[in-house]
Amino acid sequence: MSHNYKYFPNEHDKDFYINSMKKYVDTKQKIDLKLEELLNPIIKNESFQILDACCGIGHLDYFFSSLSPSSTFFGIDQTQFLIDEAKKLCMDKNNVSFEVDDIYNLPKKYSKFFDITINWKTISWLPYYDECIKSLFTVTKKHIFLSSLFYDGDIDFEIKVREYKKEKAKEGFNQFYNVYSYPRFEKFLYDLGAKSVKSFNFDIDIDLPKPPIDDIGTYTLKLDDGKRIQISGPIMMLWKIVQIDL
Repeated sequence: MSHNYKYFPNEHDKDFYINSMKKYVDTKQKIDLKLEELLNPIIKNESFQILDACCGIGHLDYFFSSLSPSSTFFGIDQTQFLIDEAKKLCMDKNNVSFEVDDIYNLPKKYSKFFDITINWKTISWLPYYDECIKSLFTVTKKHIFLSSLFYDGDIDFEIKVREYKKEKAKEGFNQFYNVYSYPRFEKFLYDLGAKSVKSFNFDIDIDLPKPPIDDIGTYTLKLDDGKRIQISGPIMMLWKIVQIDL
């Protein structure tokens, strides 16, 4: 995977991305609440260095910094306008800071520096996960928490997206929506030296309305057994939360 890959190569769709991320601040997502449930017992009485790698507008740092006031939260993202928004959101949080940086540059600065790393809703939107995960292993001492789209079989799916309503569409198929083989991913983690890997299927329990046909936003369909599946465009969203103990 190229270290030069840019998810937001320009600012043409800046307002769209910022506004879509702000909804995570207005209402906590169910998947974020699950992360809070896993993270809180580990950090609540500690003074940890916690990295939010690919932090977006910093909504996780905004929420979680109050769970562990003695810990330091550090968010990085490669996109300046997202970091600007993160700084505004967390301006009253004394234990939170942000910096424009790339996950692939982290090992040069922060080898085994962070106690915990969060990498939330990121790797499915990269060309592949291997170099990203290696970088996170290099900078983390205790635990990594991530979420992504996974398939329980022995198949990786590379999915490229071109949304014509966005300015980025002029650049061709330049976004990823990959779904990775979970057994392969777990083996990769153990081969890197993970001591323990736990996964949690995320089953949503609320109804999400279907967006306009030209939007790739997530909606739900309710099955006969009462469970719901999440769909985004033509893609079923098979979310897992993964806890990696080092």
